[in-house]
Amino acid sequence: MPTENKLPSLATGHDLTAATWADFATRLRHDCVGAGVHDHCTSAAIFIVQARRIVYGIDTDYSDNRVLLDHCNDGEWFSPKEYWVDQDEEDRAELNKAMQAWSGCQFMKADESDQWHVLGEIEGYVVTGWCENWEYINAHFTKDAAEAFIRRKRHDYRKGMRVYVESQCHAWEFNAIKDAILDGTLTYTPKEAA
Repeated sequence: MPTENKLPSLATGHDLTAATWADFATRLRHDCVGAGVHDHCTSAAIFIVQARRIVYGIDTDYSDNRVLLDHCNDGEWFSPKEYWVDQDEEDRAELNKAMQAWSGCQFMKADESDQWHVLGEIEGYVVTGWCENWEYINAHFTKDAAEAFIRRKRHDYRKGMRVYVESQCHAWEFNAIKDAILDGTLTYTPKEAA
């Protein structure tokens, strides 16, 4: 039940009004007691926005993940094929020549381990291991709000972002507030004009 419409919504930063409160309560109900529960298997959901972080420099004896780094131009390629595709005809000829000397075949016909070896021999480049971590950015009551944040801020997190659902099963304050919203105990009351 995404908030893709153009109606004002708290998920997209609009002011708290009777309409945005009603929209929020509808989305919360969907995610916590409605059809959305099926997607994340908990009625005590909180929607965490996480940013992908890549840690480079892991010894390749301890990681199956490889990356070719160009320290001069901040380039990175996560597979030999990815690097090959980015090269011009002259660079591909050099790779083929180096692979012929190393294993007697064309670069793209060689085993991947041989490809990584040849790439690691290029001056100014290094082949190293890497791992992926997901870093907490913020939390939202609804999935729509988390997704709206990602749409708005993805340019600041170029390695990627995701919505991760955590269970707030034993977060009694959080659940008491959420339950009060869902059962109508906690409602929107407009502020009186001063």
